[in-house]
Amino acid sequence: MGSQTEIPTILIAEDHPMISIMLADMIDHLVTRSEIVVVENMEKARAIQAQPDLIIADLDLPDSKGVNTINNFAALFPQCPKLICSGVLDRNLAIEAERAGYFYVNKASTYPELLRALQNLLTKAGVLNEAPKGVEKVTSEYHSNIYAPGSDKPLTWKQVEIMRKTAEGLSAKEVAREMDISPDTVRGHIKEIFLRLGAKNKGQAVDIFIRAERKARLLDS
Repeated sequence: MGSQTEIPTILIAEDHPMISIMLADMIDHLVTRSEIVVVENMEKARAIQAQPDLIIADLDLPDSKGVNTINNFAALFPQCPKLICSGVLDRNLAIEAERAGYFYVNKASTYPELLRALQNLLTKAGVLNEAPKGVEKVTSEYHSNIYAPGSDKPLTWKQVEIMRKTAEGLSAKEVAREMDISPDTVRGHIKEIFLRLGAKNKGQAVDIFIRAERKARLLDS
């Protein structure tokens, strides 16, 4: 990890809560300590007083689109490295982004590709001295071996911890308190867990999770 004594500040500009949660989780995995600030629009980004150490931004914000987003962040925070994490980037936008010194990764990329992009950005910003060795190793550490039947997308270890506590009967607020995260973050994870497990409600999610975790333990034994 980086040798900085100060805790780096990382700005995520993303209006989709599940994307911002996923990016924050990846950063937490790669960086020992960081302050992550999430904003949903350009107005809130403009209100930030201190310069962040790096920026991860979606181009399609509610109050800023495409090249305007590129130019706005370049003007607001000219010194720090920036990563565009977006689902759409046409040739003209790619040229503008390159001129402004942005990295780029597609939201639809695989986890190893997203991790590699984040590693490059964190290294560029001096938050990491060098990218951790072996993207595959990092990915396997980030993800568990717990899958829903027929799914190819495992739960992350943080999602596994949330589900274990949920299976014990804890509420979202109680899980949040034990894990030292916000209840909204827990609820966001639970929504993603439902998708990954193919569950329609908490009871079904707990049932699928317990069976999937039991199967994973049998395979590991």
